[in-house]
Amino acid sequence: MFIFITGKGGTGKSLISIILSNLLADKGKTILYFPHNFVSPLYSLLSNKVLLYPLDYEKEAKEYVKLKLKLFVLWMPLVRSQVFRAFQKVIPGFTELIYLGKMWYDWEKRKADFYIFDAPPTGQILSMLNIPKAGLESGASGPVRSDLQSMAEFVKKINIIIVSLPEQLPLEETQETIEHMKENNFLPRAIILNKFYKSQIPEEDKKWINSILVEGKLKTREKKELSSLLRFDDFYSTNSQKLLLEYTKFGIPVFTVDLSLNGITPAFVRSSGESLVRASLFSHLS
Repeated sequence: MFIFITGKGGTGKSLISIILSNLLADKGKTILYFPHNFVSPLYSLLSNKVLLYPLDYEKEAKEYVKLKLKLFVLWMPLVRSQVFRAFQKVIPGFTELIYLGKMWYDWEKRKADFYIFDAPPTGQILSMLNIPKAGLESGASGPVRSDLQSMAEFVKKINIIIVSLPEQLPLEETQETIEHMKENNFLPRAIILNKFYKSQIPEEDKKWINSILVEGKLKTREKKELSSLLRFDDFYSTNSQKLLLEYTKFGIPVFTVDLSLNGITPAFVRSSGESLVRASLFSHLS
């Protein structure tokens, strides 16, 4: 299974991709993990059971040329030329095409049970998925056209997971992303709603707090602090539930987790895997 995990910056998509990879690896699955095209300290939190495969544009492009031009005398002058490097800057989407091609090639070889890509943000993901189609429409021919046709079939099989937040702006951006994906015949497999707040105060405790507030035996400062605590808990839990209902209207399974934290540690990543288990995401993908 190939999984693209996307989302607006700040939603926790990279962290969730790492936690999911570690979780699946602990379940005995072989995982090939493709990071996004920048170095993140988060990637150091990947389990040693997960195979990390950084995508190197120039390296992968040269490998592709070698595969298509079998003779050394043909491909060696090309890959050493400045023209080759200029492709990246001159041809729109060429870098993304190379990355997508590498992932397709490894998927074809069935090197792992799960392939997980910490994909570009939602604003860029659709462009990447549409690159094979654009290449075919541009009139590509020969072996390149054949590969583009295979890649066009490959992207249809990708499981897209969108990571979002229980906030109005991320909700609107997720809705826009899903609409654009549907227009291009893509449908996300799931939405992960991160930082989903559930009430932290049991109902019995709320009743007790309200009763002592009514009695009026507390000092003014104590009364303000308890009242603020109740208002905070009620506002964020009610808001999360309200926005969850809006997300469910998209007709896509929604899984809630709360990965709010002050610091990311290996212990946190391990324990957070259980959050995804409780959210039923693992069984949904399996």
